[in-house]
Order: sequence, then C-alpha cells, then structure tokens
Amino acid sequence: WSTDSETGQVGPELAELLGLPQVTGATAIEPVDGGTLHVIRETDFGFEEVACPLPALLTAAERLIKPVKTKPPVIEEGQRRIAADPALIETWDAHDLGIPPEDAGLTGSPTWVSGLRPMQVDRTRTLLVGDPDSTAQSLLLALRGRGLEKSSIRARPLTPLPFPPRNPDPNRSVWAVAEWLPGGDALRLRPVSFELVSEATRIASEVGGEAAAVLLGSGVEPLAGQLASYGASKALLADDPALAPLMTETYAYVLSKAILKYKPWTVLLPATSFGRDLAPRVAARLGLGLTGDCVGLEVDSEGRLAQLKPAFGGQVVALILSRTLPQMSTLRPGMLDLFAPDTSRVAEIVRLDLSDLPQPQACVTSQTEEGGEGLALDDARLVVCMGIGIGGPDALGEVHELAQALGGWMGLSPGEVAVGGTRRVVDEGWLPRHQQIGVTGRAVAPDLYLGLGVSGKFNHMVGILRSGTIVAVNSDPQAPIFEAADIGVVLDWRVFADAILPLLKRET
Repeated sequence: WSTDSETGQVGPELAELLGLPQVTGATAIEPVDGGTLHVIRETDFGFEEVACPLPALLTAAERLIKPVKTKPPVIEEGQRRIAADPALIETWDAHDLGIPPEDAGLTGSPTWVSGLRPMQVDRTRTLLVGDPDSTAQSLLLALRGRGLEKSSIRARPLTPLPFPPRNPDPNRSVWAVAEWLPGGDALRLRPVSFELVSEATRIASEVGGEAAAVLLGSGVEPLAGQLASYGASKALLADDPALAPLMTETYAYVLSKAILKYKPWTVLLPATSFGRDLAPRVAARLGLGLTGDCVGLEVDSEGRLAQLKPAFGGQVVALILSRTLPQMSTLRPGMLDLFAPDTSRVAEIVRLDLSDLPQPQACVTSQTEEGGEGLALDDARLVVCMGIGIGGPDALGEVHELAQALGGWMGLSPGEVAVGGTRRVVDEGWLPRHQQIGVTGRAVAPDLYLGLGVSGKFNHMVGILRSGTIVAVNSDPQAPIFEAADIGVVLDWRVFADAILPLLKRET
C-alpha cells in the first residue's frame, strides 16, 4: 500500500502490470457471490457499485477504518512487540524480487526531480482586531475596496486564445483528456476539461505543436465543439455505447491504442477520481512516466515540459521531468487559467479505432450521485470553508446562511457559492469527502475564500493557493492561516457571523 504522495498511482499501475481488474477508492466490500466481488467505491460526485471477478486489486478510500488515528498506547505496544521479535517484519529488497538494480530506485524511474521552489503566494496580511460590529464593517469595506461587492464585481478577465501554428510539429502535439458528467437528458463537460484544453493550447503554442482534446464515452460527440472553442484543433473521439459508464480497462485500452498510433508529445488528464483511475493504468500499459496531481506546467529553457507538483505537505513545488514520451500528467481542477472561448473555432473530428474492444472484468452496476456541492467547488466564485474550530455539524446551517448572504452581497447566483471543509472536518463526518479542500481533497480558485475556524495547515493551504482574496476568521491570533491570508479576523466565527449577517442582508 502506498499513498503515492496522495496521487493513488500505485494501485492502478500494479493492477495493469498484473493484468487484474481494479476498484479504487473502496468504501465497502460485499460478500463474494459466485466468485464475483461487489465493491462500493467513492467518486468525486457520489458512489458506484462495482462487480468484478477474483483475483482483483482494490485500493481503500481514505479514512476507511475508524478510528482514523491510532492511539499512542497501541503504537507503543506494536513497537514493543517488534523490538522483542524483529522477525515480525519481513523486508524485501530488489534482489529478493528479482528486479535488476538499474530498473529500481532513481535510475529506474521514468521521471525525475530537476529542482524545488517555494510554494508561496504574496498576500497583504491585514489583521482586523476589535469589537465585532466595527470589525465586520471594516471587513466589508476592505472587500469593497478589492472589487468584491455586487456593484463592482466583474467577470474574470480571460486571455484571448493564441492562434494555432500554421504548420504544427506532429511530434509536439499536446492532448487533453476531457471528463464528462451526467446532466439530465444530456452529458456535460466538467469545468476542468476546459482548463486542460486551455493548458494544452498554451503549451502547444509554446512548442510549435497542436492541441487536441480526447473525448471518450457514449453520446459525447456534441461536446467536441465546446472543447474546440478553448483551442483544441482536433477532437479525438471514441463515442460508443460500450463506453458508458466509465470502465477503466476499456478506456485504458482505447486511450493507449490512440497514443501508440498518433504518438503525442504530452497527454494531460484531470486529477479527479476519473483521471486518477485511468492515467496510471495507461502509463503502466505503455511503460510511461506519470506525474500526478500537478498544479502547473512549464516549458523550460531546453524545451522540456516541467511538471509542477506540491511536495513536503505543500511547502514546496517539485519540478518533475520525464524520460519517456509522451509525458503524462494529471492536473488538479481549479489550478489552471482558462483562455477566452472562441465559438468560431472548429475542431477536426478524428474517430478512434474501437475495434476489438475488450470486455471489462470490473463493471459498474449502479451509481449514486451525492456530491453536487463538492462539484460546485470546481468553479465557485465564493467558497466558505469550515474548519474544526466551528465546533460541530450543528453549525452547518449557520455556515450555509452566511455563505448565501455573502454571495448575495457579492451579486453571485446560488450556483456560484460553495461550502467546503478541511480534512479534520471530513474525518469527523461533518461533511462528505467530496467537499474536502486541500492536498488530499479539492483545489479551489474562487474570487473570495472565507475560512471559518480553519487553522491553516500546509496540506489545506495547497488547495486554496489560487484564491483571489483569502479571508480567515479565527479566535486564535496565532493561527497559521493568518500568515497566508489577505485579511485576518480575530474573532470567534459565531460572533463574527452574528455581526456581519445583518450588514450583508441590509446591503443586499
């Protein structure tokens, strides 16, 4: 078992290497029936029930076992037993596994770290201290000065699309694998798809290549035009009833076959439950390096793609290079800039070969959507985050009331406002995992982030780096989040809410 720096790559890669069906993010395992295992797995928007034959490879959802943390006496007892009998732990090395030394460790890795840089965004760090009423008034005045009030808030400025090169280098094509979601009578693209296509367009323009979108699924062809408007010159399309719902083995077969045929320079996928399931399997099948959960991409002075990944709990960013082609990355939603869409753009449709589709071993038998609020975090303009300091789940109603009132003051629609939580809040069961913000949850990029009772540990702050304005409310003046916030409010969050709610409602 490995956390893979929170990217979950090892499970799907190992499943591919062993030729086994996989089920990732398992939350429950039902009794085996006739040699078939029934597993409940979590996704970004709910749960799926998956049936697969044995043997199979499963990865567990975070915090599957309660209690989440082992108590010190239990750890001490384990240490005592190991000290008394070291043979309890069996250690294998590369020799024991028959792995040549050159295939293991750094020398055998298809990716390598070329450098580190601090992960830091400059903030104004204004601290508001005083009586609740004057503090609330000062905060609204400060937000008004930042252009966040209804009368002054504007649509986010977007950079115009670059013109595609006249003669793109066929060896420098950049692919963006789109993700779709059910949407009533029609499918809809998840916002991260537009971010990936925009990034593919930007990178392709820098290296003289061509940006292409990859669409896999059933009934997805009408979505190709939307991806073209963000810069995709081609839409590599696999549209077939056999591709609904997502079956990782089938999708991996189709994408791998397309990569082998067209030989792109880079392939980008979303760092979502979909992308984390698919990308490692494809990478293992093709023997490629994969950098998971990137927060950005750069083309270095030598024309190489540097993949930026948080490391050491989000304190630094590692610049990772790949020794294999195509380079593969998964990128966190909310971390990339969008180009201004151009609806006059048209993508050439390239239909992928769907002959000899394998029959998947693991099959989705049912889906339950429960994460609508979590998906709203992807493109919310106001995010209110609950920390452990809110005291308990009984505060959820008050937090939502504050979020909607502040959103109304900003002139936002209800759909542009979202509530999330820190990992500890999710651990306690106060919010579902889909609403967790941080290195092991979602990244957000709202115009305004408001943290209530959030301490501000690194693993959470990684998820809010791209927020326009960060406001933190905490009764502890030494809370770490104040070091990373634009505006800090030293108050108990309930006292703050009681003071600011009347002002918001009066001015809405």
